[in-house]
Amino acid sequence: MRDLDGFGPEDLRDFVDVSRETLERLKIIVSELDEWRRKTNLIGPSEFGRVWRRHILDSIQLLPHIPASGHTIDLGSGSGFPALVLAACATDPDAQFSLVESVGKKCAFLRSAIAAANLPATVIQGRVESINPVQAHCVTARAFAPLPKLIEYAAPWFESGAYGVIPKGRRWEEELTDALESWRFAYEAIPSVSGDGAILKISEVSRV
Repeated sequence: MRDLDGFGPEDLRDFVDVSRETLERLKIIVSELDEWRRKTNLIGPSEFGRVWRRHILDSIQLLPHIPASGHTIDLGSGSGFPALVLAACATDPDAQFSLVESVGKKCAFLRSAIAAANLPATVIQGRVESINPVQAHCVTARAFAPLPKLIEYAAPWFESGAYGVIPKGRRWEEELTDALESWRFAYEAIPSVSGDGAILKISEVSRV
């Protein structure tokens, strides 16, 4: 179970400290993804061929920045990154994850993966802007929306005191500049270990 370039589960340990039990849960998630991608449009063959480096590693690097205990909500969960990965790494019994997704088939996959890997997570089916916001300590979202729009979607949680941990690609500085035209917030940009992007930690959000 490795990427086409040879990168696999054990290589994650070069970047983060993960237990064997966590690796087994991650393998279950990848197996579920492989099964479901053959019948739904979850992830293309080329992307699945680099799932460990491009998606698992990209997700797992968020782990030090989310609360070890408490509630993390992931917006637009899609194929489960980063939320399934972060839930697989959770060790605190009080850790809980909510995955918000509007597409029924993707929700079915997420629920199947959560059950198979026994993850501390639940799926909320619906559009982000339409659901009743549940209390959360942290908001994540990956490849969901440009930062200005993402902050707007996440505003109900930010206004309740949550903070954001948002992985962004190589255009993160441009998105950050755009967001600061409409929003005031404190931020920290942490270089990504899996590409040219950054992890943006966002807090104290208010409208300009």
